[in-house]
Amino acid sequence: MNRTAIVLSFLSICLALGVTVFGLKVIQNPLAAGGWTDQDQRALAGKLKGAGLTQAAIEAYEDYVEAAPLDEKQLANLCYTLGKMYMAQGQYEKALSWFYRVEIADPETALKAALGPKIINCLERTGKYTAAEYALNKRASGAKAASGDRLVAMIGDEKVYAEDVNEAFDALPEWMKKQMSTREGKAEYLKKYVADTLFYRKGIKLEYDKDPDLRKKLRRAEKELIVNKVLEEEIKDKITVAEEDLKNYFEAHPEKYADKAAVKVSLIKSGMKEIAEKILEKINAGKPFEDLAEEVSLDEATAGNRGRFKNWVRKGEDDLGIGNVAAVSKALFSVKPGEITAPVEAGGYYYLFRVEEKREARMPSFAESRERVKNDYVMQKLQANYQRLLEQVLKSSEVKLFPEVFAGKEVQ
Repeated sequence: MNRTAIVLSFLSICLALGVTVFGLKVIQNPLAAGGWTDQDQRALAGKLKGAGLTQAAIEAYEDYVEAAPLDEKQLANLCYTLGKMYMAQGQYEKALSWFYRVEIADPETALKAALGPKIINCLERTGKYTAAEYALNKRASGAKAASGDRLVAMIGDEKVYAEDVNEAFDALPEWMKKQMSTREGKAEYLKKYVADTLFYRKGIKLEYDKDPDLRKKLRRAEKELIVNKVLEEEIKDKITVAEEDLKNYFEAHPEKYADKAAVKVSLIKSGMKEIAEKILEKINAGKPFEDLAEEVSLDEATAGNRGRFKNWVRKGEDDLGIGNVAAVSKALFSVKPGEITAPVEAGGYYYLFRVEEKREARMPSFAESRERVKNDYVMQKLQANYQRLLEQVLKSSEVKLFPEVFAGKEVQ
């Protein structure tokens, strides 16, 4: 082969390779082709997204971002869209890279409120718990400062606002809130709130947040909260309570609302029957019941009140909390007010009871029982609706249950 033929052959190969590379670029990025516009590319991305081809749509949108002339707002919106798509795919690091670009592209973006939780979520998902906490504190502090809330503490550069403390205070159990409802109590709670924040920071530094057992507990707690929210939306908020329904429920369940016969009592608790009998002898000899209850009764709760039990004791109910209900009730309702029972054994101790007052059984009116009736009616509705929802969701999903496993049997 002569020199000219070799050169021509080489040029042909190069031309073929060039066409191939150009073709691949056109396939990978259609915008490389002159006839394909950025609007065509956006339309393609939208169609892919609508068809549920998320990964292909992401790639199409990324090509569109590189080539299209976008203003700040358009770019920020598209970055946010890509971040959400990557998030839906479970690719949280890539989602973060696009979410961070949103505020860089448009510092005044209207997406700030929606962006913060997404960033924190992705940081949590990628195990960047400290960064997530920092981002959360930074955004929360910024929001409070903008709202003009009152500053109540400083932890380094972090500001603590009254709204934060009040929100945490409102989540406390009722009994604890009552104890701290005074001005002094709130001041003490502020100390606790700040101390808890410092303990939390220490735990983060020690990487307790990465402890596998703790992460499982957090996931279980999160799952429970979300499930409760679903049930609240699906069940509780859809229950209507009509007055006529409550009256019908009251009339259909009279046994639930009838007031049983009851007594008010004073008591003396002793460890042996012989001791109880000697105490009874002293009472019969003129020693005041109240003095002996205060001096020798083993029941600390009533001894300080000279033997008096503050609540009503209903017939057939263990309102005293000592057991042996049948024997106790028989003794209490066989004597008259002012009389003292013989020693009664219950829970390994012996009791002397003096009946102070008696109340006969009665049927209260609907008006008197309305709140109890409403609570019972709503609870019944909740249970019925929950059962219905449970059966519905199990039928609508691809679920297979193997309860025989808990009986020690093998699944076939």
